[in-house]
Amino acid sequence: MKKLIYISLFLMMVTAAVSCDALKEEIVSDVTAENHFTTAGGFEDAVNAAYEPLRDFYGAEQGGNLTEYGTDLVQNAGHGGYHYMNQYDAGLNSEAWPMESIWNSYYVGINTCNAAINRASKLEGIDDALKKRRLGEVHFLRAHYYFNLVQHFGAVHLTTEETEGVETEANRTALPEIYQQIVSDLEVAVNSLPPSQEEWGRATQPAAKMLLSQVLLTRGYQDYAESEDFSRSAALAESVIDDYSFSLLDDFEMIFDNDNEQNAEIIWAVQYGKDPLINGPGNRSHLYYRPWYETYSNGLVRSLAPGYGRPWIRFKMTPFALQNFRPIDQDSRYDKSFQDTWYYNDASSIPEFPDAPNSNPAVGDTAIHIEPDMTQDEVRQQQEATSYYLISWATSHTSDNINMFPSLIKHDDFQRPSVNEPAGNKDYIVYRLAEAYLFAAEAHFKMGNLQQAADHINAVRRRAAWPGHESSMAITAGEVSLDFILNERGREFYGEQKRWITLKRTGRLLERVRNYAGLQESRDNIEEYHRLRPIPATQLNRTSGTYEQNPGY
Repeated sequence: MKKLIYISLFLMMVTAAVSCDALKEEIVSDVTAENHFTTAGGFEDAVNAAYEPLRDFYGAEQGGNLTEYGTDLVQNAGHGGYHYMNQYDAGLNSEAWPMESIWNSYYVGINTCNAAINRASKLEGIDDALKKRRLGEVHFLRAHYYFNLVQHFGAVHLTTEETEGVETEANRTALPEIYQQIVSDLEVAVNSLPPSQEEWGRATQPAAKMLLSQVLLTRGYQDYAESEDFSRSAALAESVIDDYSFSLLDDFEMIFDNDNEQNAEIIWAVQYGKDPLINGPGNRSHLYYRPWYETYSNGLVRSLAPGYGRPWIRFKMTPFALQNFRPIDQDSRYDKSFQDTWYYNDASSIPEFPDAPNSNPAVGDTAIHIEPDMTQDEVRQQQEATSYYLISWATSHTSDNINMFPSLIKHDDFQRPSVNEPAGNKDYIVYRLAEAYLFAAEAHFKMGNLQQAADHINAVRRRAAWPGHESSMAITAGEVSLDFILNERGREFYGEQKRWITLKRTGRLLERVRNYAGLQESRDNIEEYHRLRPIPATQLNRTSGTYEQNPGY
């Protein structure tokens, strides 16, 4: 199946859609949006360009900063310059780059969607069915961009008109009105998009249903909720489960396999590719959860082989996150999400351990092991008898070991051209079937339908169970609670850029950070106003009149 590739639309330059096996370039001169976007080819260019801002969020450091830091599951490791996003300190202000980046990028995407929608009535030479599909795509994308902006910034400027030239007037539209527009866009998308598309990565009807389910679920918690938000959310998620050909993979780890990117569980993914000319900065998520393994022990060097890679040492799991995966002898998701053992891969630098039974380890022998169940005293006692570095989970959270921790393997990308190449080519999964089950479970819980909620949760937990432990992983209706759903989402979607907005949606952000954040600074610093991000200073400074900053900043 073909894959959708998209590149930037810069000013009035246009993009070209390409398949995996060929790059087709067209040089266009004397082109303006007015005449080009009303042609079939120009309209395609606009639609393809509308996808491009997704790459500034999914698989990008700023996306992880906004969705993983400052939660109960992820804390900052030793490297990187955005620890304020995790610790809620004074650096989290209107000058901070993660907020400015996503603000600017998503408004570029919104304007591109507006241009495509507004000019569609003047289109010539395009098949009506194709036009309907492409319009469904840009309605979906516009809804996606506005929904994500609202989660982080609250009321923002809403416009459905294309901006041409310099525009300095803006206002903060009321949230109910923005949600009405998001829902309207997604209803258009659901009615316009097909169940699948030839080019993998384009928006589809089930992707639109997933986003609409999430939007209604989110609005359902608000004081401006509509009476059927939860029931509609559940019905949409259940439609994705029942009415299409998606299925939960038998093996949780295979969802993220490098050679299995177009599998039956994936509903929608942001596309990356191997051609550096069109891959932009690439999917860099493979860098951020990787510890500094090669400096912790001799005998280890960076490698493209599975289990190594290039470390940027940004995100590490909190102590609560580890406890949340227990019992790990029943639930497979810890072992299938994390690497906690490294093996010697450089014969020239392997250390000697004269007091250990294996005093001269070789390539392939254990070099580092992080033990989740041993105490520090037990590690010290056993260390003398080992030919590798043994670390207890507890000591992996001391200052001496801040850069050595279990490594998330979901985003591993071993198909890059070199080990130090940061730009990955692995697609970034946005929606997969397990989330349809958990959207439905949460919506049913909010309606008081505890058995239906338990049934949906158990579908996910059955797949997660080690063989023979399926019954022990099942829960009853009486065990369903919002905390259980949040914990289940933490086990299933750890590191998939979902956590912060999930905690915000459910009203548990402050409680969870204060009780479970990995760093005391995060627990102490978070305040009520941190439920929203600061509006970027660039937006405030370039707006004529008053564009109010969020409270607290």
